Amino acid sequence: MTKEKFNNSVLDRPGHPDGMTVPGGYFEAFRRDMMSALPPNELELAPVKALQPPTRWQRVRPFVYMAAMFAGIWCMMKMFAMVRESTGEMWIDRSPVLTAALANDDFVSDYVLEDYGEDQLLEDLYAEGFSADDLTF
Repeated sequence: MTKEKFNNSVLDRPGHPDGMTVPGGYFEAFRRDMMSALPPNELELAPVKALQPPTRWQRVRPFVYMAAMFAGIWCMMKMFAMVRESTGEMWIDRSPVLTAALANDDFVSDYVLEDYGEDQLLEDLYAEGFSADDLTF
């Protein structure tokens, strides 16, 4: 059995049309009837207005917005610089309560050194320049 003969016999096997047909001229009549059933479009009937030239503000507005954005960024960076600047002393030094607490050995051993492990202590001492030979326990 050749391929053409096989295809023809398969297509003819159902023996009836598949129902996917439309009468001749259906879509043309549908378009004509649908357009006559719709109300007139007011936008199509309205006269077209000539475009007005942009105002001065409309032309300048993007540049004003961009300048405002850069001014805001400048102010933000200025504030960050002011916050970062210090007089050379730490914020702990300006607080008498924290200075007194850190001067108290009991407070430091109970609250500070409790979370500060021996490994961290040795790393900090090494970073400061101490060697292990200088340390005595």
